[in-house]
Amino acid sequence: MNKEAYKMLKEVGILKRFIVMMILRSPFDIFNSVLAANLMSSYIRIVERGEKDKLLFNTVLFLILTILLFAYNMTVWSMVSAKTTVILHTELRKKVFEKIMELPSEELQGTSGSDWFTRINNDIDKACGYLTMPLNYMHMIVAIVNVVISSIIMICMNLELFAIGFVLVITAFLLNVFLISGKITEYKTNAQKSLVEYTDWIDVAVKDREILAIFEGENFVREQIEEKSLGILRENMKAHNRVSLCNMTYAFSGMLGYLMILVRGNDIMGNGISDFGDLCKMTQYRSNSVASFFCIYNCINNMKGNYVGVERVNEVILREKN
Repeated sequence: MNKEAYKMLKEVGILKRFIVMMILRSPFDIFNSVLAANLMSSYIRIVERGEKDKLLFNTVLFLILTILLFAYNMTVWSMVSAKTTVILHTELRKKVFEKIMELPSEELQGTSGSDWFTRINNDIDKACGYLTMPLNYMHMIVAIVNVVISSIIMICMNLELFAIGFVLVITAFLLNVFLISGKITEYKTNAQKSLVEYTDWIDVAVKDREILAIFEGENFVREQIEEKSLGILRENMKAHNRVSLCNMTYAFSGMLGYLMILVRGNDIMGNGISDFGDLCKMTQYRSNSVASFFCIYNCINNMKGNYVGVERVNEVILREKN
């Protein structure tokens, strides 16, 4: 866990609850991968052996197991994850508001009201999003567990096919993380700063209308609002374009790896792979792992954008400890 996020959770007193939530949520993806892979291989073997009478039994069995798996996930989500998210929001808002109220009056007046408003609302939303919202820290951990355990299973099945399947994905992952997505955090941070300035000018336009009318400053304020608004849009679009380029890289590497596994798996059939059912199981594990890689990368991008909220919240709640 990121150091700043760890300090934030510890400060609001829900670190242990968050860890328990992560432990309960982590097994879902790998259980789903195992279920899907074995379903695929069992269907292939049943069709190859001409045992079509077993199709209904297998379908019902896997349907029941799938329902149980998703029922577990929904239960954990509703009883643990959602409650933890609500508590995190509540405690952060309370803590930030209390810290702001404890500041000296000169410091309160020396900082724009828009900045305090942004910290209490937008920054807290981003800080909570960093940890609990979809495609952020929580889902990244679930996806990492799936990738690690799926990789161990594939290595046990056939090391060569595992290497073929993952070389391209890992290459694309490293390329995206260290080259393509490097600017995403900067773009998101710039957008967040522009949002504060945009809110300041909106505040001026609403509260100081009479003064602006006297000095004929309406056009100037309107231009500033437009400029800051376009600045937010430009920075967010830059970040979005980087994310789209990364998704394209992953899609290409995923399909190419899938094709190479099928070609090479057919060559070693009966040697490294016992039958076509095993090969389909390998491709299924690999497919789910690639999806988890997509998820991890998207989570990293979203976390980069939301991390600025964690930092700005900690600037307030940890002020005395820094």
